[in-house]
Amino acid sequence: MSTADSEIQSDELDALGSILDETTFEMTKASIATEKTHGTIVIEVTLPDQFHIEYYPNHRRHVEYLPPIFLRFTLPNDYPSISSPCFQLECIWMTDEQLQVLSENLNNIWLDNSNEPILFLWYSSLSAQTLEWLNMTTTLDLQLSFPSIITESIKPQLTSAQVAATIHNYEREKKIVILSRTIITCPVCVDEVAGTDCFLCYACSGEACKPCIKSYLETRILAGQVKHITCPINPSCNVELTPAQIASCVDKQVFHRYDRLLFQLSIDSMDDIIYCPRCEKPVIVTKGTDDYLKNTLGECATCSFVFCTLCGKTFHGVNPCQYSENKLKDIYKEYQNATPEERLALEQRYGKIFNRLMDDMASMETIKQTARQCPQCSIYVDKLEGCNKMTCIKCHSYFCWVCLQLLSKTDPYGHFNRPGSKCFNKLFEGVGGMGW
Repeated sequence: MSTADSEIQSDELDALGSILDETTFEMTKASIATEKTHGTIVIEVTLPDQFHIEYYPNHRRHVEYLPPIFLRFTLPNDYPSISSPCFQLECIWMTDEQLQVLSENLNNIWLDNSNEPILFLWYSSLSAQTLEWLNMTTTLDLQLSFPSIITESIKPQLTSAQVAATIHNYEREKKIVILSRTIITCPVCVDEVAGTDCFLCYACSGEACKPCIKSYLETRILAGQVKHITCPINPSCNVELTPAQIASCVDKQVFHRYDRLLFQLSIDSMDDIIYCPRCEKPVIVTKGTDDYLKNTLGECATCSFVFCTLCGKTFHGVNPCQYSENKLKDIYKEYQNATPEERLALEQRYGKIFNRLMDDMASMETIKQTARQCPQCSIYVDKLEGCNKMTCIKCHSYFCWVCLQLLSKTDPYGHFNRPGSKCFNKLFEGVGGMGW
C-alpha cells in the first residue's frame, strides 16, 4: 500500500467515524500494512411522507422507516488511487435482483469519481436515491418479492407477512430511539419531559410522560379494570396496550397484579376448563350434574392424573378436602387484600382456588420458566411478543432469544440471515400468528 493511499483511507475512515455513530458505522482497521480494512455502513433509506407497504391482498400499512441497507466493504491496498472498494449489499426487504440494481449504480458512481474517496458518497446516494433506482414512489409491494406462504425451495425464504412484521418491529424500535433523544411537552401534565421518560403508543404514535401514564394505569389496575386497556393519550386510538407496554410504565408489583387478574378473568370465563395440578395442561370438567363426584372429578388426558377439582390432590371421593395451614393463610391474605369485586369472584369459585397453587405463586413460577437472562447485564427478560431478536430493557443490548448470543449493534438481524450462523433462518422460530 502506498503512503498516499494509506493516508487517504485513514482520513476517510476517521471522517466517517466522526459523522456516523457506532450503530451506523463499524470497521475493523488494518493492523499491519498488508492487511485490508473491513467495515459496515448502515444506511437508512429516506422515505416520502406517504409511503406504504403491502403484504397481503388489500392489506397495506403506512410506514415512516424501513430496515436499513447494510453496505459491507473491504478497502484494497491500492484504493482509491487504482481500485474501487469491494462491497456487498444486504437488506431484508429487497430481492437479490434489487440489490444488484443498487450495486450497479454504486459501480457507476465509482466510475464517475475514480481515484477519490467514495464511501460517504455511496452512503448518501443510497440514502437519497434507493427508491428512485428501484422505481418505487409511494409503495413497497412485498407480495411481488416474497411468497404469502413458505414454499419448497433450495434458498431459505421469508413470507411477505414475516418481512412486514420485521419492518413493523424495526419502525417501532426506531421511533423509541428517536423519542429518547428528544424533549416533549406532555399533553396531560403539560410539563417538558425528556424522551427517555416518555411513553410511546405503537399504534397512533401518541406521546406522554411515564408518570402520567403510570398514574392512569395504576388507577385502572388497582380497581380491577384490566381488560381492554387502550391508549390513554389519543381517545380515537382503540388499539389495546400490550403487556410489554404496561410493564414498561408500572411497578413490578402492580404489573404482577395486572397479570394475575387478567389470568383470573381468562380462567373465570371458561367454566368447564381447569388445569391439571400435575402437568398444568387444560382439562375439561363436566359440571352442572346432580352427581357431586362427577362435579369434583378431573381426569387429565395428558398425564392420566385423576384429581379432585376442589383441592387439586389425588381424587378422594366423598372424603373432605385437606388443605395445609400455610395454604389457608395465603388464601386468607389474598382475600383480605382483594377488592369487593375480587372477593365476590373468590367466593363464587372457592373450590377452584383450592385446586391449584395461588396465582401469585403460579405467576412467579411462570416467570422463572419463561424468562431468560440478558447475556450482557444478566437481568431476566421475558419475551411477550415479536421475533427472536431481543432488546434488553436495562442495557439495550441486542441478543438472540434462541441461543442467547449478543448481536451486533449495526446488524442484529445478520445473526439470523447469514448462512453458517447457528440460528440461520430462525428469526421467527417459535413465533405464532402476528395479527397486527
